[in-house]
Amino acid sequence: MQTYLNVSHEHHDRLHAIVNQLNEIADCSNSDCLDPSRLMAARPAIEEIYVGLTTLLIPHMEAVEAAVYPTLERLLAGRETVVPMRQEHAEIRRLTTNIGHFVEHPERHIDRCCVLLMRRTLLRLYAILKAHLAEEELYVPILEGRLTEEQAADLAHALDHVVTGTC
Repeated sequence: MQTYLNVSHEHHDRLHAIVNQLNEIADCSNSDCLDPSRLMAARPAIEEIYVGLTTLLIPHMEAVEAAVYPTLERLLAGRETVVPMRQEHAEIRRLTTNIGHFVEHPERHIDRCCVLLMRRTLLRLYAILKAHLAEEELYVPILEGRLTEEQAADLAHALDHVVTGTC
């Protein structure tokens, strides 16, 4: 059986790979950042990221919101610790939707303004996720030190089924 610590690290390792891709695609070293042909050439990589966001990140966020955040709120009562994390989840969803619009309708994103918007979306998502994942890592020891073995196993199962696809 997976432990909460192992499942959390496994998820974050997979998510960090997506985060790093966001930064690589948005990077404009030695090129014109606003060149629409550059964005169109990156479309397959952006679509791959979008698939990762919608099949791994969003389900991970839903599992965290359903299992981990209520547990943290109970353990850290009255501190509203997870409010900023929930707000970041909302922003991550919004930015993912923007990426989805590009993936589904690339022909609508062929001018320099749309290219700039996509670059900003990728960079903003990169920045939010980089910080957000680091913040989530800070909660792991808090949970590990205050949960019973059964509670920790329940959290691990809640997150693990997202990766394995089991219930």
